[in-house]
Amino acid sequence: MRNRATAIRVVVIVWLVAAVAGDVALAFGPIPPGQASDLASNESFTILLLAEIAWPVFSAVLAALFFTLVVNRMAPPTAEVSAAALRGNTRAQTTWIVATLVVVLSLAVYGTVALAIDEPGAGVSTDSAALPAPTSTSQPLEVQVIAQQWWFTYRYPTYGGIETAQLVLPVNQKIQFHITSLDVVHSFWFYALGVKADAVPLEDAVVTATPDEIGTYRVQCAELCGLWHGNMADNTAMVVSPSAFATWIQQETTLDAPIMKYLLPYAHTYEPSPTVYGS
Repeated sequence: MRNRATAIRVVVIVWLVAAVAGDVALAFGPIPPGQASDLASNESFTILLLAEIAWPVFSAVLAALFFTLVVNRMAPPTAEVSAAALRGNTRAQTTWIVATLVVVLSLAVYGTVALAIDEPGAGVSTDSAALPAPTSTSQPLEVQVIAQQWWFTYRYPTYGGIETAQLVLPVNQKIQFHITSLDVVHSFWFYALGVKADAVPLEDAVVTATPDEIGTYRVQCAELCGLWHGNMADNTAMVVSPSAFATWIQQETTLDAPIMKYLLPYAHTYEPSPTVYGS
């Protein structure tokens, strides 16, 4: 019995060390999707929180399996054990039930509070062709993502509804993405910003994020949308300074001026039209 108790203590100590070391490694390791936007930071924090909780539980299960399969064979009880005693350990069962109950209820409360304080993305009028430019970074800049076989285009209603093949965003400016499709179901995935939403014909998916880091990032379609779906994985988006964005948007407005009369009036969804979009 003494050997068995010693084995239990050794397994528990090893589990504690592994649990603490794993949580420390997680805390200092890279957690996707990163810190390129407020939305991405929130997602990274949630993933880290779940991983920090899951690792001690996972390692405890491994320790229990190791004890059951290995230690029990190496240090069996020295005395006979009754059938009733083999049915379970009340203390261990109670500890496990209480601990898991606390974890689950805590996560439920956290998730409920996080959802309650998260601002809704909807609530923007479809008559957006003459939206005023944001007067502060806290006011959202609306950017529409239009998916089609097999590329994305982007419209900026604040700037007359111009449409571009390149996604460019100003840093530290809240962006309200409106995501739709002209043909089949696509999925707009801006990994670094933590933005991922299905692009569905005649539907308007709204996601809000504030890019925090200047850089060039990958944008791709995350829904199998046809033969050249892979072509929609070779897209880039740029987050630039406000002054660089102002210069770029002015250039695009000038370039788009001759074709603006051929574009449909800005709206959050469009009826597919072969005469306008060639689909």
